[in-house]
Amino acid sequence: MPRIYRILITVLLSICLVYGCSSDGSSEAKSIIKNQAKMIEDYVSGLVSAKSADDVINTIENYTKSMKKLIPRQKEFQKKYPEYMKGKIPEEMKADIKRIQTASGKIPEAMMKMSQYMDSRVQAAMAQMGEEMNKL
Repeated sequence: MPRIYRILITVLLSICLVYGCSSDGSSEAKSIIKNQAKMIEDYVSGLVSAKSADDVINTIENYTKSMKKLIPRQKEFQKKYPEYMKGKIPEEMKADIKRIQTASGKIPEAMMKMSQYMDSRVQAAMAQMGEEMNKL
């Protein structure tokens, strides 16, 4: 399940992004973290509530599209504010970090649920997600 690891690495990058937040860039960091939390929650929720392969494919494709938009934003932020990779998380961001950690902890369970709908179309969507994640 290497794709799970790519997803978790992206999550960990997001968590690292906010370490050491100061007044410079904090609103941008908050926005990125809130978006990341919602994306992961939607991904997990979509997989867990899937009733068909089409539901799974739609969830995977939505997550992939969202990540394609967010990861370049994260990378640019990290270049612009390298100090955010060190230090402590501001109090106002801890709730969103907790959301990311909670949702990320549910990914393996969601992937197991998804496996019941694993057909060639789902596999193709997963492969596309993996390819896109590798580009970023």
